[in-house]
Amino acid sequence: MGTFANMSAAAANYTTQAAAARANARVARAQAQANAYKLEADASAQGAIAGDNMMTMRRNQALQMAAVRNQQGGSGFAASSGSKLSVESSVAEVFEKAIADQMRSNAIADQNARAQANALRRSGETQFNLGMVQANALSSLASASSQAAPWMLLGEGLTWGGNQLMTYAPLFSSNQNTTRK
Repeated sequence: MGTFANMSAAAANYTTQAAAARANARVARAQAQANAYKLEADASAQGAIAGDNMMTMRRNQALQMAAVRNQQGGSGFAASSGSKLSVESSVAEVFEKAIADQMRSNAIADQNARAQANALRRSGETQFNLGMVQANALSSLASASSQAAPWMLLGEGLTWGGNQLMTYAPLFSSNQNTTRK
């Protein structure tokens, strides 16, 4: 009876472990999805902030260009030729380079964040799949244990019966000396 009980308990234990493995797999996948979503949301927010900063730089560029034009216009020379034009051009180039650098930096950061989010999703799916493989293996062990338990009981019964027979066999043996008169 002890082996039957052990096998039944093992089957219940494997079933519980399989359920826990499935639950852990789902949690791991959900956590990875949540982390990936957060990364993408943060990247999107950073992109919006970078866009606002670039618009501010454009406004500052326009203000600086107007200030350069006013300064040059006050000198009495034509603002559309010569060194005055090169001063205006150099101010514009400084801002354009800064804006382009910020745009490139933001694009790289966004691309990196999205790649990292994809890696998190793949990792979550891998953890989920591994958890499901583990759960399926435990379910198979539970099934094997529960199917084997009745046979173990039968085997124990046969063993007990055989032991009883061996114990009491001499009492019923035909080799007893009986004399008939």
